[in-house]
Amino acid sequence: MKILYYSHFFKPETGAASVRADYFVKSLRNAGHEVLVISPKPSYPLGKIFDGFKGKIVVKNETENITYLPIWFVGSHSLIGRLLSYISYFKFSLIYILFNSFKPDVVISSSPPIFTSLAALIYSKIKKAKFIFDIRDVWPDIGIELGILTNEYYIKGLSKIEKYLLKNSHKIIVTANGDKQNILSKIDEIDKCEIIFNGADTEVFKPIDELEKTEIRKKYKIPTEKKVIIYFGSYNHGMNDIEILGEFLSDNRFSEQNFHFLSIGSGDNLENIINQIKNKISFTTIKSLPMEEVAKLVAATDISIIPRKNIKNDTGGNIPVKCFESWACGIPVLLSNIEDAEVSEIFKKCGAGILVEPNNVDALVNGIELLCQNDLKEIGIKGRNFVIENYDRRMQSQKLAKIITTF
Repeated sequence: MKILYYSHFFKPETGAASVRADYFVKSLRNAGHEVLVISPKPSYPLGKIFDGFKGKIVVKNETENITYLPIWFVGSHSLIGRLLSYISYFKFSLIYILFNSFKPDVVISSSPPIFTSLAALIYSKIKKAKFIFDIRDVWPDIGIELGILTNEYYIKGLSKIEKYLLKNSHKIIVTANGDKQNILSKIDEIDKCEIIFNGADTEVFKPIDELEKTEIRKKYKIPTEKKVIIYFGSYNHGMNDIEILGEFLSDNRFSEQNFHFLSIGSGDNLENIINQIKNKISFTTIKSLPMEEVAKLVAATDISIIPRKNIKNDTGGNIPVKCFESWACGIPVLLSNIEDAEVSEIFKKCGAGILVEPNNVDALVNGIELLCQNDLKEIGIKGRNFVIENYDRRMQSQKLAKIITTF
């Protein structure tokens, strides 16, 4: 079949959305399908167009059949600015693809942002192609819960778009059981919704020996004599509780211990946390790296910290990809999350780390102390085996090709 992957994030970006899309595309091509990818010029997480993509209106990667299109207002910190950015890609991408000679049998798009998926659905209807709606986070629900969306008219508008997408999709894909239950509360077609979990590529995210660990640390000037705690991911407003992370790292009870903090990622709140932990703890910050290099750095640390916000309602699965990737590297995880949530159930089942209540610095300090009382390597092995058995990225991605065979 001919498939159009209508994306808003794609490589060389290295965020969770880009990685999920890339593995889907690879699995579809391995299954024999012809896939065209369209995506905005890469800008995440740096908030500016990557070098090599400037100067031309349209940039094509002929080898991998990827077309990068213009997007404006990238890096905007305001809700209005981001809305304008989404709409700019919505308009340009739809106009561009309508005049493209490619005639797909299936169109796939991932949300958020929901506007890109709306453009993809409109295009699929015009071309009379099947439409698959991949939902990574349920919007507008999660935006409302996090307090990002407060404008009543904006929420109503997004809800109408969501309803239209759910009604007109031929298949809906979600990343967790919690998300599936959320969607099924809004539609009557139980067979329309499928789960394809996120996970980790266990051939990329894998443990390394002590010699390589030392070499990696020296390469990035990370102390070899200290325990290294890593946070890798977005510093934008979202599910990650960056404020509590800063409070934890600057807390004297933690900072007096023999730890070094490694940060890989960028976003609106990065500068704030750097200022907060200065003179409190030794640290290394890296804004962006290829996934393969991120994997090596994760494997060269001792503990991965994932602070999640204290939300009142579990609006879906919200399983952080970095949890799987840390475990795949054999690294224990310190996770803060609400108790009654799917990610907490998975975490307890795996047993490769410590789960504490969110928005609580004391809980994080006590959690790190308790974790360090155990054999970190032994815990890490347990986590890797769990991911291999249940959440291998390559195995999960192959499910999409199987879904398409039902059309």
